[in-house]
Amino acid sequence: MAKFNAQKIIAPIMKFVNMRGIIALKDGMLAILPLTVMGSIFLIIGQLPFEGLNNAIASVFGKTWTEPFMQVYAGTFAIMGLISCFSIGYSYAKNSGVEPLPAGVLSLSSFFILLRSSYVPAKGEAIADAIAKVWFGGQGIIGAIIVGLAVGAVYTAFIKRNIVIKMPEQVPQAIAKQFEAMIPAFVIFLLSMVVYIVAKMITNGGTFIELIYDVVQTPLQGLTGSLYGAIGIAFFISFLWWFGVHGQSVVNGIVTALLLSNLDANKALLAADKLSLENGAHIVTQQFLDSFLILSGSGITFGLVFAMLFAAKSKQYKALGKVAAFPALFNVNEPIVFGFPIVLNPVMFLPFILVPIIAALVVYASIAIGFMQPFSGVTLPWSTPAIISGFTVAGWQGAVIQIVILVLSTLIYFPFFKIQDRIAYNAELEAVKSE
Repeated sequence: MAKFNAQKIIAPIMKFVNMRGIIALKDGMLAILPLTVMGSIFLIIGQLPFEGLNNAIASVFGKTWTEPFMQVYAGTFAIMGLISCFSIGYSYAKNSGVEPLPAGVLSLSSFFILLRSSYVPAKGEAIADAIAKVWFGGQGIIGAIIVGLAVGAVYTAFIKRNIVIKMPEQVPQAIAKQFEAMIPAFVIFLLSMVVYIVAKMITNGGTFIELIYDVVQTPLQGLTGSLYGAIGIAFFISFLWWFGVHGQSVVNGIVTALLLSNLDANKALLAADKLSLENGAHIVTQQFLDSFLILSGSGITFGLVFAMLFAAKSKQYKALGKVAAFPALFNVNEPIVFGFPIVLNPVMFLPFILVPIIAALVVYASIAIGFMQPFSGVTLPWSTPAIISGFTVAGWQGAVIQIVILVLSTLIYFPFFKIQDRIAYNAELEAVKSE
């Protein structure tokens, strides 16, 4: 009966995970990873938190020495919405088995159609043929995702149904593919124009991207940035993994855009020297997830590896501990999830869910009470080892919090491991007796 119920839960989860839109969202958001990681490093160099060092460098290179670093930030992190729009449309078409480049190009074009064609300063008249760059980054990223998914779906539907301009076989394929995109391009641009008109009417001169920001993105950022959002992220990563679904990948695909938007807002506060919770800084950002909620892997299974290495009686878990130790340093724990196993293991369900939730509470509280500053600096790959990642993104306080989480992981996993180890040890004894 338990197995039947598990399958009933797994089926809709897998159906959701394998939807073209979800796959395109996950793949498309990966394209901005180099921008966010490297761009944040240049931002930190351009916003050194040491006034004496800043003054010393300025005395040598001039007061505008930070401007080139901020230019790199403006061309990387600050355009992640623009890039994600292209990459999501591209990924949707590619995963559907059709020529992907036109889908990416059409997505980008539609995104611009849905923006204002002029920039209105706080004071003064509108400047024609100028666009507020703020919509290229985190502030416009949800609108960009919607556009990328919609354009990718429409373009793919036309190509799949062969509603295209067919060129003779003698025409080179590179040219023929572009002609195939003509009819879907016309329809996509026409729909974009209609959406632009409707959005302008219902918002009294605003745009679709601005509407999505006000109605969808701002509430979602508030939700993901809350304590409930932090707990929800921690819970669903482990919950999905327990059923054998790649929880980190699924949850990242859904929340990454929002967490990066939270981080982008924090970076803007840092640039204005106003980074604090009182000024609206967000607690839950991408670093919250990558550097604290998946230490040693989803479920924070460090305690399980530690127990296998130093307290296992069964040969099975002694061997697994040695195999799993090195990957765990880089936050990879598939050997444990599938080899222990944790998947569909009732003994390990509670600690696997509980440890990340407690970690979320610890990190959230440490920022809320002022022990750690809100995240705004370096964005690291999720595979960066513990302690190193904590120190890099949050100073010595971040390293201390990571150590606390790893200790808690050990304390919580240990009694559950002993139960599982006893079962395995007894099974090995029975196997020897039966020989």
